[in-house]
Amino acid sequence: MDTKVLVFILFIVFGWSSWMDISGVFVELPIMVHKQPEGWNLPAYFTIIIQFANIGPITYGLLRKFRTSEAARDRLETATIYIITIVGALTMLFLAFFWQVTSYINGVEHSTVLLVLIFFLALVDCTSSVTFLPFAGKFRAEYTTAYYIGEGMCSFLPATLAFVQGSGEYECINTTTEANSTNTTSYSMQPRYDPLLFPVRDFFLALSSMIALSVMAFSLLNYSGYCKTEFTKSLKVKPEQEKGTVLSILSPVADDYKYNETSAEVEVKEGSRLTRMQLAFLVCVVSLLAFIIYGFLPSLQTYALLPYGHIYYSLGVKLSALSGLLAFLSGFCRVPQSFIAVGVLTGIVVACASYIIVIASYSPTPPVEGMVAAVCMVIVWVTLRAVISFLYIYITSMARKEGVSGLFWIGVGSQAGAGLGSILAFVLTSMLNLFQSAPPC
Repeated sequence: MDTKVLVFILFIVFGWSSWMDISGVFVELPIMVHKQPEGWNLPAYFTIIIQFANIGPITYGLLRKFRTSEAARDRLETATIYIITIVGALTMLFLAFFWQVTSYINGVEHSTVLLVLIFFLALVDCTSSVTFLPFAGKFRAEYTTAYYIGEGMCSFLPATLAFVQGSGEYECINTTTEANSTNTTSYSMQPRYDPLLFPVRDFFLALSSMIALSVMAFSLLNYSGYCKTEFTKSLKVKPEQEKGTVLSILSPVADDYKYNETSAEVEVKEGSRLTRMQLAFLVCVVSLLAFIIYGFLPSLQTYALLPYGHIYYSLGVKLSALSGLLAFLSGFCRVPQSFIAVGVLTGIVVACASYIIVIASYSPTPPVEGMVAAVCMVIVWVTLRAVISFLYIYITSMARKEGVSGLFWIGVGSQAGAGLGSILAFVLTSMLNLFQSAPPC
């Protein structure tokens, strides 16, 4: 049966809304961080709020557990996808017009509206992680490829749009202020920002429109008779149906599975299973990776890059977002599985993260300055993001040898690492103020 191009495209459009809104906000940080009262601590607030949003998938899981029939679960899944995508589009719309609104809490100015809306965006994205892929699994396996391509574009599209928008670079100019009451004149250096091709408002409106397109794509996929013809007869996918798709590419162990026609379940051959020590090692590695890239380091990005200049901070954020897609595309290559390779790549990650933490600790005056040092820092950030993205794919394919149980523990390790990292980073940056910021000029 041939793949229908229109259905393939619809899945790409549907998939790109999975984490597009949060990715979009993060690539706009170089412009927003100088205009919000939290300043360089703004990423730390974002990261800790995102962890609280895990209440979304937990709630969905509980609601699904109490629905015994498959039809009831399908209705819940459809309703949830509609709710989170529509809420995502509307939240981005509100963000476009109100992201700069602040208020005072206990005498301290905060980006109240921005932080509240970030929570809703994170709630949407976290919940999409447990609803989008199961929906894609109802279709023939090749359409899961399209979904993963769309998911890979959720950071690529905002980053590309941000490159077109401009970096928001500024120069410091001498400003004269005269006080008539005291007949005195004061001089100070103030930033003058270069004009953007389009403002932050238009950037968020564009993302809102793209998420709205995802809502339309989902409607067509779910209700169109043309698309329904691509449904699988069974939600269990045979390994031979997966060959040539992302399912087989992300899981090179497909050949180690056999399909039981009577039980309609996928079983694992004894020789292909992981030992407890091997699975524990993979879970620990994933926890460390999540601690670094999703928990701890996002809060330090401003302290590691901004001291070198706004342009390098902007490049680091945007190129890191692009590198995630490149690492995903590398998943289309069959790579032999090796625990030694996992160890070596993890060592590279730890080395890059250590360098970033050390440089951030010297903020706002890094020990090594100049263009070469700045370019090195950007390269380290991009390398870190790319290697971790590839390792996630690589480790997931290895953990699939343990079936649902293996993937469950990988997920637990990832969430635990990200939560611990975000809490620690928030305490160090926003409460203990161990990392120092500096004014633009």
